[in-house]
Amino acid sequence: MRLLNCFVISSIFASLANAEPYLSPNNPFIRHEIRLLADEGELTGLQNTWPLDLGGLVGMRNESSLDLPHSLLENLIHRESQSGWSPVFSTLGLADNRVTARGFGPEPRSSFSTNASVSWMNDRFAAKLSLNAFYGMEKDWKGREDEGLALDGSYVAARLGNWSASFGQVERWWGSGWDGSLILSSNARPIPAISIDRRVPEPFETKWLSWIGPWRFHSFIGQMEDERDPTIDYPNHYLWGMRGEIMPTLIDGLEIGFFRMLQLGGDGRTNSLKMWIDGFLSQDNEIGTEQPGNQLAGIDIRWKVFDLPVAIYGQVVGEDEDKFLPNALMFQYGIEGWKNLGGSTLRVFAEYADLTSYWWTGDPRTRNITYGHHIFREGYRYRGRPIGHWADQDSQILSVGGLLQRNDREGWGTTLRTGHLNAGPLRNPSPHQGSLGFSSVSNGVTTDYFSFDIFNGRHYSYYDLSVHTSIGWESLEPKGGQNDEGISAFLSLTRVF
Repeated sequence: MRLLNCFVISSIFASLANAEPYLSPNNPFIRHEIRLLADEGELTGLQNTWPLDLGGLVGMRNESSLDLPHSLLENLIHRESQSGWSPVFSTLGLADNRVTARGFGPEPRSSFSTNASVSWMNDRFAAKLSLNAFYGMEKDWKGREDEGLALDGSYVAARLGNWSASFGQVERWWGSGWDGSLILSSNARPIPAISIDRRVPEPFETKWLSWIGPWRFHSFIGQMEDERDPTIDYPNHYLWGMRGEIMPTLIDGLEIGFFRMLQLGGDGRTNSLKMWIDGFLSQDNEIGTEQPGNQLAGIDIRWKVFDLPVAIYGQVVGEDEDKFLPNALMFQYGIEGWKNLGGSTLRVFAEYADLTSYWWTGDPRTRNITYGHHIFREGYRYRGRPIGHWADQDSQILSVGGLLQRNDREGWGTTLRTGHLNAGPLRNPSPHQGSLGFSSVSNGVTTDYFSFDIFNGRHYSYYDLSVHTSIGWESLEPKGGQNDEGISAFLSLTRVF
């Protein structure tokens, strides 16, 4: 898959030889502005599935009297909607090795990283070549290093009416959370995948379905890494993701997303069509290694509360299934508010994630289930990091933060996180509780976690330079172990040539 990825992207890019139609989940300030526009009625549709299609955003624009002091999205659309070649973007990133928590942001993935990218687009096709080099990356929880050259961010895409199809290695984020998503976030490196997406969330025209309101659908099939431990897992197995989202007209401001993830196949297992069909039909709960694989499914919601500048959101994910309903549930809850301050706009949020499993059927097992599986024993992780929430299995994390975007394209933000990683067995546990399980951030031990950071993003037009910086403090206190605490910081410079 890696070789095919490189060959296809390089050859098609060379033959097409255009700007970029997708907006990656790495800039909280542009996301903040898009949310403002949507909540105040200037954008119709849904913004909980990233990457966002910029053409789809243009198609969702309404006439509105909303007057924001900044215009990040308008500037971006103007720059990225030009057909032909884009400029060359070059990025240099410096960071410490404290990458325990990775939310919606531009934090470099290694101590020293570089990127050079260029893209091309016309009215039907698009392509991007993104070359990365990672150095000084910390070893993962299995003692493996993940550094060197990579094509993260590269893709080729085609527009088919109101649908787009693509092949590449792009970051994804599903859900309304600002500090994490239980099902799919940019915490792990992007997985090479083919995908299909509905661009503009236009409602059905028939009166029988028009109540659903704007709707979108997304699906991808990716291949996991070859480096998975073959003694406990199956390298090169597949990850199949599906997501639909609607904005029903029955309740103003309500957005609902439905999603499902399947891990199946791989080296040493059957990869037949029957396996894919059985997995899709949820025929995978029979004990034995020939069952299709692992599944997660759930729902997320976001509701703007009437005419108030406040929204509540949440996400629930099931690690198991009972009578075609998700079971072994983990939860995320959040609330956010925003305000126009004249020369700036402000957003604050608070969210809580509980990655312990709870069974609505009363099963006594609660630990060592989330993101785990008895076949794919490295679990729901890619290259050492969870594909979902950064806190990993059996953690409870409270995140509080804010964003301030000024009219000079300078933004400030802060996030405070506190909680427990890989929480241990309950007091007087039943025999079903077991011992502490796998965790990429706190393997085999319970850790008290605290972090605080302040970050900044600004653009220097005269130099065609964008700068993102962050500085903070992180503390990990493992039970019975030595504390690990210190300053966390990163610097990311992007220059356009």
